[in-house]
Amino acid sequence: MSGHLPLFIDLSDRKIVIFGGGSVGERKATLFSKYAKVVVVSRGFTEKLKKLRDRIKLVQVEEIGEEIVQSHVTGAFLVIPATSSSRLNKMIAQIAVSNRALVNRVDEVSEVIVPSIIDRDRIAVAISTGASSPALTRYMREKLEEVITPEFAEMARLQEELRKILRRDVKSQMERRKILWEILNDDTIWKALKESREEAWRLAKAHIK
Repeated sequence: MSGHLPLFIDLSDRKIVIFGGGSVGERKATLFSKYAKVVVVSRGFTEKLKKLRDRIKLVQVEEIGEEIVQSHVTGAFLVIPATSSSRLNKMIAQIAVSNRALVNRVDEVSEVIVPSIIDRDRIAVAISTGASSPALTRYMREKLEEVITPEFAEMARLQEELRKILRRDVKSQMERRKILWEILNDDTIWKALKESREEAWRLAKAHIK
């Protein structure tokens, strides 16, 4: 994966265009519609894509030709060629690049790689093997999901609130770091987070002298 740098990008007002309404396009649209404005251009759509009409825009065409591609990639931040034709995907990618859009191809490694994601509210972990082994990527995600439990999101909230208090009440940055680290290493707080946020908060505040 030389040359690919993992980044977290705000896609709130970005336009994502997916060409292909099959199972791959469906998977991509389901993911990206959580973060961005998604347009799917295809001759047909899966039933799940049709049910996502309230979240994405579906554009049905007779054929995906150069003019159709050009008209839809204009203003796009990311273009995803997800058709069953490698030749067509290549053509879509070339037009997208000429329009200064980023490209995520599903049939080969391209400039954008979409990782497997573990999302725990305030915590996000991205996992990728490039195109080397999708099975290994899935295996790693499942293993990490066993470790990064929902309590991690609760701890993130707790730490965020405690940092505000510590910045106000503790002048020493070194002391603030020490207290936050002690809280992270307090097993009783982690156990409390599973059942009672109030109890976890009480135990955490006890670390602030």
